[in-house]
Amino acid sequence: MREGPPGTRKVLVTGGGSGIGLAVVEALLRAGGRVVVSGRRGERLDAVARAWPGQVVALPCDLASPSEREGLLERARAALGGLDGLVHSAGLAVHQLPGHISEEALRAQLEVNLVAPLRLGEEALSVLEEGGGMVFLTSTLASRPLPTSTIYSAAKAGLLAGMRSLALAGAGRRLRANAVCPGVVDTEMVRTPRLAPGETPPEGEALERRISEQLEALGALHPLGRLGRAEEVAEAVVHLLGAPWTTGSELVVDGGLLLRE
Repeated sequence: MREGPPGTRKVLVTGGGSGIGLAVVEALLRAGGRVVVSGRRGERLDAVARAWPGQVVALPCDLASPSEREGLLERARAALGGLDGLVHSAGLAVHQLPGHISEEALRAQLEVNLVAPLRLGEEALSVLEEGGGMVFLTSTLASRPLPTSTIYSAAKAGLLAGMRSLALAGAGRRLRANAVCPGVVDTEMVRTPRLAPGETPPEGEALERRISEQLEALGALHPLGRLGRAEEVAEAVVHLLGAPWTTGSELVVDGGLLLRE
């Protein structure tokens, strides 16, 4: 199999055990790349490594912990014998209305969605091979927040600004930093019921009905009439990882969501 472009050959993917992150991992592997997959749930990472023997290394890491994430890119480079790509797909969304935002949810979302990717980006500036690429997953909520997405939206908007700064900092070594901005994608995160303050989580058939109604409502927000698929976002991520003359850019993949008034 022909080797892919720089940025796609030896890649660290955070949040790679499920959802968009897993789709990115699989797209890179099908293109002949090798991947270090990182996340909190070691059993999921191990399952990916078993499915792709010789191409995947599992490195469990809680990105909310500064001590655990410190040196993560260096460990990935050692595991693969080099590193030319970074994808930050790990994310945390806790939907709470202003006035009901817990301190725990505030801190956790900022740490995973903003602080961790910026720290990883800093490390990438010295660890990635020349000509390599970084891609950060953001969200349409960065520019069009919901009443319940205050912290998540703020973190993703801050990440976009930080990505552009990293793009400037890495340009001397031809290191590229870009972002993919998805609309609502059918993942585990989206299948978590969004509850009103004080509402008891439904169970059984009521839970299934609630999630089905939630997915239908979210899909209807998109002019193209459905939720996105993780594989569709992964395609955009892999493109930007290997795009040699694109940096500091945000690629929107949202089914037309941002076209809505």
